[in-house]
Amino acid sequence: MLPFYISVYSAVIACIYFLLPLYLKGSLHFSGGQIGVLYAVLSLNAILVSFPVGVIGDRYPARILTRVGLGATAVSLWGLSRAESFWPFLAVFLAFGLSSQLFRLSLDTLLFKEDQGDAPRRLGHYNAMRMGGMMVGALVGGAAYYWLDFTATLKMFSVGLLLLIAPTVKLPLTRGVRTTLFEYGRDFLAPPVLFFATWLFLFTLHWGAEATSLSLFLEHNLGLSPLGVGSYMAGEFGVVALTAYLYGRFWAGRLKPLTFLALALIFSGAGHIMMTYPVLPWSFACRAVHGFGDGLILMETYTTITRLFHVDRIGGNRFGRHTATPETGEQFGHMRRADFEAQGITRPCRVVDPLTGEPRVGPIESATDHVEFPFGNVRG
Repeated sequence: MLPFYISVYSAVIACIYFLLPLYLKGSLHFSGGQIGVLYAVLSLNAILVSFPVGVIGDRYPARILTRVGLGATAVSLWGLSRAESFWPFLAVFLAFGLSSQLFRLSLDTLLFKEDQGDAPRRLGHYNAMRMGGMMVGALVGGAAYYWLDFTATLKMFSVGLLLLIAPTVKLPLTRGVRTTLFEYGRDFLAPPVLFFATWLFLFTLHWGAEATSLSLFLEHNLGLSPLGVGSYMAGEFGVVALTAYLYGRFWAGRLKPLTFLALALIFSGAGHIMMTYPVLPWSFACRAVHGFGDGLILMETYTTITRLFHVDRIGGNRFGRHTATPETGEQFGHMRRADFEAQGITRPCRVVDPLTGEPRVGPIESATDHVEFPFGNVRG
């Protein structure tokens, strides 16, 4: 049941996280700065709730948190479909961020507390289903946005989540262990943990800028419809899912972790840069390379967590630092988008053509329109 529920969560997130900017800019006419603030608040939620939720998941059955997260996420999605101005939307979006984080963190707690032998294979299956859910969510969200409208899409996901509360009785029932906060703090300050957290922060800096800008880049620079945007993203998520599965099934332990991470960063970074060239086949192929690198990094992150932390404290430790840390990096990325708009950028940004090495200039219609930021339009 865990892989099924993480795929459901991922489907909702893929729809909201990447397609929402099209709705906010096209239908509600929010500025790029406002969109950046919304997504920064979404990341701030994770920073605020990750440690408390992790500790609660260590002390009590985590599937209770899953039920609460499902119900609250469903209600907040319905609320997002009704909000039409910035401040009400921001308030409901804050509630959505809190509830969706509760849902996801409870599932990851259940995953790490399961004891079913081959950890890399289990983690590979889980993350393959997670990214498969994102693939389905991008396709369904793009199609629904194309043929219906985004408010109907939000309501559709809201009703679907409510129907999934009852089957949570089949989720694993974890045992609770009370751990002092001192023990969590001691784990946090271990040198390998600090190094891991710092590395995650640096890697995830680009996620925020990508979340607010990727769909707009695909729409304005590649000329894709919402259905095309969803299909483009679904292709990348499919590559990440396949990579996670193959890692868990065949590749785990074949190389040292740092060697794997170095290779992953090369693929992720090269694909991330090269996909900004505005020719669809080229951009999609490079995005697939980027997804391959991200899939390797995703799996190395999960397997490292299992090695670093004791199972009785893995909820608070995993989420107190290794959810809050990447979300902090992501928040910086979101706010950079808002900073650019606040500074009133009114001239084109120079982007280096990856094929010729020559700088090229992206078109701009206004200070708040589709600025093409160099290498900042994509997620990790």
